[in-house]
Amino acid sequence: MWLLERRHEDGLISSRKYFPGIFQAIFWAVSALMTQEERMPRQWLARTLSIFWMFAGVIFVAFYTAQLTTTLTVEQIQGAIEGPSDLPGKPVATLLHSTAADYLLDQGAQVQEFQTTDQMFQALLDKKVDAVVFSAPVLLYYASHEGRGLVKMVGPEFNTAPVALLMQLNNPLRKQIDITFLKLRENGTYQQIYGKWFGASP
Repeated sequence: MWLLERRHEDGLISSRKYFPGIFQAIFWAVSALMTQEERMPRQWLARTLSIFWMFAGVIFVAFYTAQLTTTLTVEQIQGAIEGPSDLPGKPVATLLHSTAADYLLDQGAQVQEFQTTDQMFQALLDKKVDAVVFSAPVLLYYASHEGRGLVKMVGPEFNTAPVALLMQLNNPLRKQIDITFLKLRENGTYQQIYGKWFGASP
């Protein structure tokens, strides 16, 4: 713009010298980008360039505004933690001396340990911590009952461990228990029980 306008006495650039002429050109470019500058250059090639520059400014401002609005909205909806990868550096509650506490320490979270689950959940409601990490059934039950509408489960289950009934190999009840569990799965009773206590089917 400076190169094209510097030879026009009544043009945008009042100085033919590079300094301060280049600063005048930069000021016009920024003004046109942000506020749609009304002053137009005199040289025809400079006018073509300015029209393109103003059009690009409209697109830039619209795109930036849309991106900023989207980012802020997503952050408000999602919250600070959406999965295990968000735990490092965040204050997280769990029970004292639990396996979850050891896991959180390994992940670099700011672990806050509590004596009871009530204290643990209250810390979350009081916003003293960003999340609670503990056994999935305990968290699912709380989210579906006392904490319903106040908290939500986020992210996948992680650091999982199997849970089973332990009995002797020759115990006559073992086969009956296995068959009963299979029947509960097949007739939908298991899903109904799970939904009642944990709020969703596994």
